[in-house]
Amino acid sequence: MGSENFWTLDAQNQRSWIWKSICSLRASARQFLICEVVSGITASFWQDSWTPLGPLIEITGPEGPQVSGLSIDASVSDAIVEGEWWLSRLRTRNPLIQLLKQCLPEVEPIVVSESDDTFAWKVGDQTPVLKFPTAATWNFLHPPGQSVTWHKQVWFSGHIPKHAFLTWVNVRHRLVTRDRMRSWGLQVPAACVLCSSQDETRQHLFFDCSYSLAVWSYFMMKLNLHPPQAFDALLSWLHRPSSNSHLVLIIRFIYQASKYAIWKERNARIHSSISRPPEATISDIKDLIRLRLDPMSRSLAAAATSSSFNPPVSLMATWLSFFLTW
Repeated sequence: MGSENFWTLDAQNQRSWIWKSICSLRASARQFLICEVVSGITASFWQDSWTPLGPLIEITGPEGPQVSGLSIDASVSDAIVEGEWWLSRLRTRNPLIQLLKQCLPEVEPIVVSESDDTFAWKVGDQTPVLKFPTAATWNFLHPPGQSVTWHKQVWFSGHIPKHAFLTWVNVRHRLVTRDRMRSWGLQVPAACVLCSSQDETRQHLFFDCSYSLAVWSYFMMKLNLHPPQAFDALLSWLHRPSSNSHLVLIIRFIYQASKYAIWKERNARIHSSISRPPEATISDIKDLIRLRLDPMSRSLAAAATSSSFNPPVSLMATWLSFFLTW
């Protein structure tokens, strides 16, 4: 970079891709970087945020250096002549010069010394710090979204990624069901492809449809559970469907795997004209969950054995107590 100003550096002329990447972030970084003027030798008069109003170039635009006679590369000390601002000597009614004069602080607090100017990071209303605050800066640039009550029902520990993702899309009402496609003006049949008795909607598909209800009810009957039928009520119920932590995990696996398998069956009937009975879908779900629970159960059992003389009932044992046959 040499003696070039970082803020005016032409990124396209840089050979290093690292420098090009850094330069592309200047607009985002600028709002956080403030300067405390000591000698005024390092601080850029136009580019650095050394006044409470931020970089002066952002107030005046590119005309500022041209009208004032101060180079775009001028430092703060360059703008001070014999103890006063250079601009104060200009006898002009140019509105841009008048605006600049109002933006400048008193010269007296700026002590001409050999000490270098100090740069610090200031995130929002937080106190400026000399060390780059990674977490605070990230959170400021990427504020958290609206909190939801169903997070643990979707992104629980040990979830199957593709099942959790489809569930997340479904919960956010972004799954492309036929009622949504028709609302966009697409000419598609309204009837559910699984039962052909009612229109396909999110509520119908999960789990009012006779096909999906047969799948879901099989597992709930085996577990001797009677969850609510409405979509949102069922989602809320999944927050704590049992006092048994193993059973809670199993129920959430069943919920997500059922959604995934039903959606897969629905798509197969539309795109391949291949249909299977609920029993085949149930068998697939049981195999998927068993394969997922087996390594999890071994891992949990190993940890429990090393820390207890009486390890608790394993995750797989809980599953087998309800679904002994495949």
